[in-house]
Amino acid sequence: MKIELTDPLFLEAQPILKRIESHGYEAYFVGGCVRDTLLGKTIHDIDIASSALPNEIEEIFYNTIDVGKEHGTIIVVEKHIPYEITTFRTEGNYSDFRHPDTVNFVRDLREDTLRRDFTINALAFDAEGQLFDYHHGVEDLQAQLIRAVGVPAERFQEDALRIIRAIRFASQLGFTIEPLTFEAIQQYAHLLPKIAVERVRIELSKYFQGSHFKDNALLLFDTQISQHLPLLDGLDCQKALQYMNEQIPPSLMIEENFAWFLFAKGLGLTGMQANKFLRKWTHSNHLIQDVKDFYELDKIIQQGPLTLWEVYHYKMALINPIEARQQHLNPDYQPVAKGLKSQLVIHQKADLVANGKTIMGWLGLEKGNAQLGALLREMEYQVVMRQLPNEEEALKAFALNYGIE
Repeated sequence: MKIELTDPLFLEAQPILKRIESHGYEAYFVGGCVRDTLLGKTIHDIDIASSALPNEIEEIFYNTIDVGKEHGTIIVVEKHIPYEITTFRTEGNYSDFRHPDTVNFVRDLREDTLRRDFTINALAFDAEGQLFDYHHGVEDLQAQLIRAVGVPAERFQEDALRIIRAIRFASQLGFTIEPLTFEAIQQYAHLLPKIAVERVRIELSKYFQGSHFKDNALLLFDTQISQHLPLLDGLDCQKALQYMNEQIPPSLMIEENFAWFLFAKGLGLTGMQANKFLRKWTHSNHLIQDVKDFYELDKIIQQGPLTLWEVYHYKMALINPIEARQQHLNPDYQPVAKGLKSQLVIHQKADLVANGKTIMGWLGLEKGNAQLGALLREMEYQVVMRQLPNEEEALKAFALNYGIE
């Protein structure tokens, strides 16, 4: 099978492959970029594999960066674009169930594909778009199957992270996990505690955010993956996944922060408990703050419609999914945030015509105090709620009547 490679990423990289070929070596586009092209999806990056050894790649190209030469990986920079080129290889034992103890470079593409995780990821294009498929990956793409390359047990013992990658691909692509692969996942899920928490978290986030997550929400539990993740020990993951499935609107593509908010809430965690839970999962402070805000917004919206203050105080990127979820659960709910946003008199505290220094001058204060801070907050609130005009005379009168001693 030959495919016309029209994506700009392929076209920009074709000279790289051809240059390697001109020196007598083989070079191919491999992995996700091939899979996604065959699925008609947009590709976001490319990977290149070659029969050329790392030192041979360095001889062919002028601008190279050694990022893992001992494992066969060299970055080639052409026209300011970095291309990661990995030498065909076979791998030895995986004593840590994640990284090979030894790597042996080979000259044969087929040998290289034997170490890949799933058949749909073991595909390759040459520079002209000729497809190389040694493991019936195209058949599995057509059948929408996620099947391990070769013996599933061997693939998962080599790299236990592949276990979670399987359910991630099911969620992203809407594919079914092939029965023998599914059984091997259940059999070797106990290896997952050996994988770094951060790596597991990244895959879980992609799983939660998959466009077919709702059809695969219980996979995390049914595969027994959740039962072997220490950070989920003692928590009802099945219930949480069912909760997520119910709460996510069918058409909503959820962001990572909202996914983890729903997961934490589905686990029955309070806001404080969610904070600790997310820190254990090595989430960023930014995401943890977003989840805290989601908890607050969720409580507010259950009590009544959002007001100007919430729309001012919280990011629209957080309000929108909360409102979409509310409308999904209650079709009578009408989103109000967008309309309220257009009514805001100010969008940040700096938009007030008065600040702390101004008010101190009005009140004859030589230094600020706690009462001044409270006055500023109340002034900000009343201006946002349109109870006080954002005009100097009105704010001065408000400050003088506030009663700061």
